[in-house]
Amino acid sequence: MAQKFFEIIPPGTRFPFVRTAKYFIGLSFVLIVISIATMVYNYSTRGTALNFGIDFAGGSSIRLQLAADKEVPIQEVREALDAAGFEGASAVTVPDADNQIMIHVKDVASIDMATAKGCEEAVKAYPKAKLKRPMSYQDGTSKMFFVFDSPPVYSELEELLAKAGCEGKVDKGTGKQDEYPVELSLVGIGAKVQEEINKAFGAGTVQSIVKSETVGAKVGSQLKADGVKSLLYALGFIFLYVMLRFDLRFAPGGIIALAHDAFITVGAFALTWKEFNLQTIAALLTIVGYSINDTIVVFDRIRERVALSRDTPIDETTDIALNETLSRTILTSGTTLLVVLATWALGSGTIKDFAFALMIGIVVGTYSSLFIACPIFLWVNRRFYGGEGHLLNAEAAAAPVDAGTVLAAENAEVDEATGRAIGDLRAEAAAKAEAQEHVNEIEGAKGQGVGSEDGDEPAKASRRRRRQRPSS
Repeated sequence: MAQKFFEIIPPGTRFPFVRTAKYFIGLSFVLIVISIATMVYNYSTRGTALNFGIDFAGGSSIRLQLAADKEVPIQEVREALDAAGFEGASAVTVPDADNQIMIHVKDVASIDMATAKGCEEAVKAYPKAKLKRPMSYQDGTSKMFFVFDSPPVYSELEELLAKAGCEGKVDKGTGKQDEYPVELSLVGIGAKVQEEINKAFGAGTVQSIVKSETVGAKVGSQLKADGVKSLLYALGFIFLYVMLRFDLRFAPGGIIALAHDAFITVGAFALTWKEFNLQTIAALLTIVGYSINDTIVVFDRIRERVALSRDTPIDETTDIALNETLSRTILTSGTTLLVVLATWALGSGTIKDFAFALMIGIVVGTYSSLFIACPIFLWVNRRFYGGEGHLLNAEAAAAPVDAGTVLAAENAEVDEATGRAIGDLRAEAAAKAEAQEHVNEIEGAKGQGVGSEDGDEPAKASRRRRRQRPSS
């Protein structure tokens, strides 16, 4: 009894991918329009198209753990921050944590250069230790460095700097053996936010600072530009790979499908107003890599099928190739999606948003390989190559070629080479037969000796008959 295996896609399935592609292209068009409209709406109402994290927008992000016995309305937290001078601050509850809030403010843990110079002048007047060299401080950073000729009293120096406007914690720095370096860590925005909330709602409202991050505006702009460049470089190199590995006509479909996947994923972040940060860029690059892998498998099967079925219309051959890879596509994408769904359901924080991006990207990337990349390949093949295969030279282009067949020129070259080889074999066989016949004549003459003229006639006639061969 033959063993039967479970198959998701039964053998002989012939789903009309090429004929139904227009419906999925229409769906993609609708999703792209929704994404653009959402970004425009966000920009007009919120001032930015995406909910950029501090990685890109700059500022500070503070995650606070509130006391279990304190119930503070989130709207009142926003009002308290506005009253404290944190203009444009946002506060949201953390959905996957117990009694935690996430606060974003535009302020950073740094001081301006004028204040820094005032603090340096105050340190120069410190009587117990003298500065050996000028203070080291960069605008936008949260630390100041001093080098003294003798050890200062840290508590006194900390108080002196606080009065000058540089509030923070003084610690021992690192330097040469005969020097006394001091490092001032400016009070972070997290500590200031904690202090203001405790003032507004009572001492002990904030139990602890879970996480506090600060990024300067210049650094955020640079990170945003670098993120866009990384995506463009990835798309460009993938275009070159597909063009060199397969054919130029395959490359546009692959790149358009990748850009389609990335843009719709970004649109999902705009629609849900999830934070768009460096982790999201990493997710987009992962989606691009996953999607092109699936597209390459499909392209490879199409190329293989077209080479085996030269006389079949290319649309039909493409349909056959897509159906043959359908089982593999569903199994690979399905198992990957299960893992991502589990990560999204059980994860928290940035890993949850990362899994959300992958979840959207896998679904969109799977159908784009079938319904976006392949139809574009067929359109490019018809529009720029007349439905033929590789580029034809002038002589081959003038010869009649079946429309819809790929590699026709290569097929003609193979047939011509085969004809030449057969002609050479025939000529070689004829030469061998003639040489063998000549040898037989010589041996026959030796055996008969020299006879009469009458006796020679039959031998001569026989030799003449043997020389007569059918021409080929």
